[in-house]
Amino acid sequence: MQDDECKLVLLTGASGSGLSTAMKALEDSGFMAVDNMPLALIDQLVALVVETEERSLAIALDARTTGFSPQAVARLAENLRNKFGDRLSVVHLSASHDDLLRRFNATRRQHPLAETMPLADAVATDAHDMAGLAPLADLHLDTSGMKPAEMRSQLLAALDPEADFRTRVRVVSFSYRRRMPEHTDMMLDMRFANNPHWNTDLRDFTGLDKEVEDFLNADTALQEVMDNFRSMLSAMLKRMEDEGRPLLNLAFGCTGGRHRSVWAAE
Repeated sequence: MQDDECKLVLLTGASGSGLSTAMKALEDSGFMAVDNMPLALIDQLVALVVETEERSLAIALDARTTGFSPQAVARLAENLRNKFGDRLSVVHLSASHDDLLRRFNATRRQHPLAETMPLADAVATDAHDMAGLAPLADLHLDTSGMKPAEMRSQLLAALDPEADFRTRVRVVSFSYRRRMPEHTDMMLDMRFANNPHWNTDLRDFTGLDKEVEDFLNADTALQEVMDNFRSMLSAMLKRMEDEGRPLLNLAFGCTGGRHRSVWAAE
């Protein structure tokens, strides 16, 4: 979602309406995401992140926010609107009473207001208070019945209809003789393929060289495996995009990390 002009998003909504999911989605899209920041410090944060560092920023505001009141949030939104114009988006999340109750019961999280009243009353009070912020919003999103992936896709599409939210694939090659890469989601062992190392004419080349490429491309069994892998990966990426996954780390390994893994990664 990042572009040449950084953006500012204020997220409001009752606890349980999906603020955490929304913040994670924006963070994955390149925003700096800040939750539970005291209202008195938000102007300083915006000046540092948006104006000085020129980064897009998302801030979540709810009943836990120090200094919170509908009037104070309204003043903050008005000041930021005057300063940033259409670079500011105010998003209000809501959900039905039954959905909010169900979510708190399912996660067993403590509602911020439940220390002084029963959960059902806490949910109703919080939703009523936060509904007062709805008129400030550019975007209203009712998350009742939504799965996190559906909410993520609707939020991001509404904030930036032109953005491309495809899952990115980061590809590396490595040698099994050395340390395997960390934080890899999927790893394909290329040691089943014929090894160019044992061909003295190819030993000094790498998987980037045409000679090695031609050698491996001539292996019909290898080509069948790679075609099947590409088909599987394509189907997986479609599902990952539907689920809102931003990144897949893919690694190809071989014995020396010089020929087969490099060829596969390329």
